[in-house]
Amino acid sequence: MSITKSILLFLFFFSSIYAEEFSSKYNLGTFDGVIRGYHVFSPSYVKRGRTEDYAVNGSTIGGHLRYHTPGYNGISLTTALYASMGTGLNDKKDPNTIMATGRFFTKDYSPKAVLGELNLHYQNDIHRLVIGHFKIDSPLTNSIYTYMPNMFEAFLYENKSIESTILKAGKIEKMAYATRTPVEFGMIGEATNTAGATQSGINTRGKFRNIGSQTLADNTKNTNGVYIIAVENNYFENTVLRVWDFYADDIINMFYLDANYKHSSNLYSLSAQYLRIDSIGDNLASSLLDTSSAYLLGLKAAIDDHKSHFYLAYNHSGNAKVLNSWGGDPAYTSSVFSRNAYRANVDAYKIGFDYKATDDFTIKNSYAYYGKSTTEGTFVPSQPAEVISMPDTNAMEYDMIFLYNITKKLHFLGLLSYKTSEYYYSNKKVEFVDVDMVLTYSF
Repeated sequence: MSITKSILLFLFFFSSIYAEEFSSKYNLGTFDGVIRGYHVFSPSYVKRGRTEDYAVNGSTIGGHLRYHTPGYNGISLTTALYASMGTGLNDKKDPNTIMATGRFFTKDYSPKAVLGELNLHYQNDIHRLVIGHFKIDSPLTNSIYTYMPNMFEAFLYENKSIESTILKAGKIEKMAYATRTPVEFGMIGEATNTAGATQSGINTRGKFRNIGSQTLADNTKNTNGVYIIAVENNYFENTVLRVWDFYADDIINMFYLDANYKHSSNLYSLSAQYLRIDSIGDNLASSLLDTSSAYLLGLKAAIDDHKSHFYLAYNHSGNAKVLNSWGGDPAYTSSVFSRNAYRANVDAYKIGFDYKATDDFTIKNSYAYYGKSTTEGTFVPSQPAEVISMPDTNAMEYDMIFLYNITKKLHFLGLLSYKTSEYYYSNKKVEFVDVDMVLTYSF
């Protein structure tokens, strides 16, 4: 990538710091955004059946700058630019190094900026309407992301005319894959099409394409979009009920239901979830499905006090995998690099403990056990790639996260992650270790 583009991205990050102050001073609307730096430390590795273990590199800086125009009778515009670039500390040419691909927009790890958001919205006390390119906040589209989440060309309408209830309806025409999509397909999904993506998207991240072709990983399959209906209700005391339905024309219907009860004392909470997909219409997803339907169940219980949070979670899937292609990850047992609960015949368990040592410092620990599914896959990051096959062993993941609020706007995250894959490589067990640092400045 040219020095010119690198300089332009550097100026973008630098000017972002002063955008909010400038716009406020001259009443030009409002700015907000994030500048975030990632760095993978040298103990990180992938151990598997090859002569030399892989090292892992991933040192980047990126973020976004969002602008909101002044409102007029509830109407305003929003646009946001997302960007990412390497810090110069990556060994991109070493054949024994795996790059943290999910922290870039490009296959060659060069700097790039993407116009991820451009939308018109209207809002008052009862109604809210968004049209354009934006992030859809739903259980079927939300998950961990690095610099840019999945973005959608869509409209979404919300209505609050019924007490304690929000009704939602909309339609998605196109989707742009997120920076982390290659990780969702490869490292996390292991080519099972269950972890948020049916393709790596390594060359197309940030590009808005027909939602049908994105879902099916086939550019010739342009469908009539995805229809959305949702209800969120908190009529019952201390209880939130959510129902979401995504009807993808001629592909699948994805239905999601969850309920969360939190005691008035805030000492404990109970949650349950149900996810189901069904092939519909012309059954265009038949080659990606085990059967015409699949489901996932989940339960979670948590205990809290003012300093600690302890939880137990369980997910069970039926005898078919859940096709999951829009970046969503509602499963209670998911981890930073594992989402095995969407695979077939899985009983997944997760235990977690968070401790708030001070007002600004928190330690999070979690252990997830996924067992062995009956879904074919392969450990994609290893090269040369092996053919898709049935699982060989049990999978698990342990994560330790350190969170420190340096200031109100500057936050530090440290991550130690260890996982095993259920797929062997060269007839040997795959182990993955990640030692990571994330520094985030929000404005």
